[in-house]
Amino acid sequence: MIQKLKRNLYFLFIISLILIFSIVFLLMIYANIKAKKESELAYFNRMTTTLVLQLEHESDYHAHISLYEEKLDMYFQLLSDTGHFLYQSEYLENNTDIIDTFLTSLFERENDFTFAPSRLEDNYYSRQSGAYTIKAANGNNYYCVSCLIITDYGSIYTLEALKKCSSFVALLKPEFGYYFCIWCGVLVSIVFLSRILIGKAIKPTEKAMQSQKDFIAAVSHECKAPLAAILSSAEMIESVTDIPDTVKNHVQMIDSEVSRMSRLIQDLLLLSSLDAGNWSFHMEEINIDTLLINLYTKFERICRKKDITLYLNIPDECFPPLYSDADRLSQIISIFIDNAVSYSPPESEISLNASIDKNELVIAVIDHGIGISDKDKAFIFNRFFQCDKSRTQREHFGLGLSIANELVHRLNGAIQLSDSTGGGCTFKIYLPL
Repeated sequence: MIQKLKRNLYFLFIISLILIFSIVFLLMIYANIKAKKESELAYFNRMTTTLVLQLEHESDYHAHISLYEEKLDMYFQLLSDTGHFLYQSEYLENNTDIIDTFLTSLFERENDFTFAPSRLEDNYYSRQSGAYTIKAANGNNYYCVSCLIITDYGSIYTLEALKKCSSFVALLKPEFGYYFCIWCGVLVSIVFLSRILIGKAIKPTEKAMQSQKDFIAAVSHECKAPLAAILSSAEMIESVTDIPDTVKNHVQMIDSEVSRMSRLIQDLLLLSSLDAGNWSFHMEEINIDTLLINLYTKFERICRKKDITLYLNIPDECFPPLYSDADRLSQIISIFIDNAVSYSPPESEISLNASIDKNELVIAVIDHGIGISDKDKAFIFNRFFQCDKSRTQREHFGLGLSIANELVHRLNGAIQLSDSTGGGCTFKIYLPL
């Protein structure tokens, strides 16, 4: 149980730290990408301003624009004051909607921005709009600036400058290796730190649980000798002839209760050995058919006394050999059959089935007794848990299923609990062949 708690805390702690770090890390990346986009936009605006200054003093506009277009991947549309095209990038010829989208956005944001010659009488100087980002019909984003250029030799130009925005991947790619190394480094640190912190946090609980286990084991060992002495004395009294019936009844009661206590101590010692890892398993090839037939023979007599019918359902073909511990497997199945017998009413049926499914041996114990409620199914394998809160079933202590569960997992198997058709419980044991 303590190991399960440790794993759950470890998993929860790691997931929490990873989520927190991931959020912070993504925010850092987002801030970095946003800063790069702002820097890219500012750079585009500066380059456009530089081109405007050059065109104010140089008459060879074609050479200057071609250079910017080639070196900086910018696109241009240059018009005369009469509205005639003087230059247009080939890219814009195939995407004529980009300029229209930009101008529509520009006049919506700066409705007083106009290049009409009548407005130049008092403001005879070059000017440009702000740099904007637009989304064109082709799905791409563009930086755009509109400029009015007044040259030294009296010409008036209208220049539309555009540049495709870099994608998120393109902005992230140069530093992807750097981000990946940071992520891996932090992930390793989180795992290492989690192991240390969870180990320290769980240490007091481990000590308390170990003290409890040691106490139970010590008390169980100490109780074995007195109980054996009491049982021996009771047997000696029973062997005496001509004892009164009242004395004999009391002796039988002592014998019954001592046997019950002995079973409890045996279960506690078994669980203590499993917890301490001292339980040895004798792995060998098992004949499943023989084991199941022997169990059926053993419990068929017990079922007959309670007027319960026990069925054994196995295929006609022999099972392949199972490499396991025969005694432990027999103990596991016995626990389930014993529970089924204890909680089944007279004239009911219990089935012991076995089959092969996907290279697994499946053993099922099916009863039609009182069943287990859905709210109790999650706790049924906990130690000392009993569905009958009044504990009227005195021969059971709530340890059998927990022992079976521990043993099955030690044999690399699994247990499945479900409701039987018509009422009752079905326990299935899955063991790898």
